[in-house]
Amino acid sequence: MQKTENRNIEEATRRVKERMPLEKIRRNPKYRDLSPEGYEQLIKNAETIALLILKALFFKK
Repeated sequence: MQKTENRNIEEATRRVKERMPLEKIRRNPKYRDLSPEGYEQLIKNAETIALLILKALFFKK
């Protein structure tokens, strides 16, 4: 089960990176100087926030 969940998360992360590549994010003045390492951290942080929100929603019920 954990393996399936990890694969789903990895797939979702891959889709986000396809839809919002570094070049597209750099068009926003706030992220103009974003490095590739910063991009990876930004994606990781967004993933963590999304998972925390989902966990809060599911455990609330």
